[in-house]
Amino acid sequence: TSDAGTSDAGTSDGGTTSGLAGTAFTLVDGSVVTGQVVADYDHSLWWDASDQTSWAVFDPDGYAIYPDGRSTRFVTSLDIASQEPVDLGTTTPYVDFLRAHSMVIGQMPIPGPAYVIMGNEGYHLEEDGYGNYAWDLVQTDDSGVRYTGLGVANEDFLVWGARVISPVSGVVVEIVRNAPDNTPGSYPADAVNNMLGIGLGGHFYLYLYHFQQNSIPASLHVGDVVSPGTLLGLVGNAGVTLEPHLHLTAYYYDVDPVSPSLVARSWSVPMEWSGLWQSKSPTGPGDFSDYLTPSTGTWIDDTAF
Repeated sequence: TSDAGTSDAGTSDGGTTSGLAGTAFTLVDGSVVTGQVVADYDHSLWWDASDQTSWAVFDPDGYAIYPDGRSTRFVTSLDIASQEPVDLGTTTPYVDFLRAHSMVIGQMPIPGPAYVIMGNEGYHLEEDGYGNYAWDLVQTDDSGVRYTGLGVANEDFLVWGARVISPVSGVVVEIVRNAPDNTPGSYPADAVNNMLGIGLGGHFYLYLYHFQQNSIPASLHVGDVVSPGTLLGLVGNAGVTLEPHLHLTAYYYDVDPVSPSLVARSWSVPMEWSGLWQSKSPTGPGDFSDYLTPSTGTWIDDTAF
């Protein structure tokens, strides 16, 4: 699923199209959802597992300011009567739309090089649709080791206390700052994530998680506008986390589900990083990309290394 932002579920039967390939989903109630399939969610992997799959279907004509946006609709296999490939013609592709609206992760949120301990795969696929397109970032030494000593205290981890800055421009929509940090290796059943959410436009958001307790500045409030470089807090280990790291993911908030079995909720959706270097080594050399989806097991930075 790591390339779902550019995937195409409409040509799996070998058909050809002259424009952007899309899919028309006819639901059991007779309604039809048409657009570019940009993400998929396998519910059988979820913590709350079930035998179904959901898809995110993008149509830029539905883009509008919250709560009126309907650009991304979510359908599930339980509610689909049939589906067929369609030609969307000159419809703007999802990735091009996000780029045009500056909805990309524009700079490193922590000092680099940062190691991607998990990208758009693995345990993120288990997180009930909230983590499919997320990244967990830490810092390492030149040997790739991310802690000193035994790694039994938060202070042992190199990323602990690292400054977190906003990698995007937007409006702060949610803050949780007071939850305690965990001891590495475990977290309580009722763990609360210290987090900060940023509205990017329409129903798209970027969320950052696991801030150190009370490190999000008291001067930062919901409704404030942040820009790239704004200090958001320090990396911690609060919430559903086994070691200090920064978790970040883009969301789309679906206020009007079209599938009867779904409810209003946020979904993790693909988003690119821009102007990024990526390497398989903490000391480089790295390869530069104008747009990139960082991979598990790589180091990333927005300057050459």
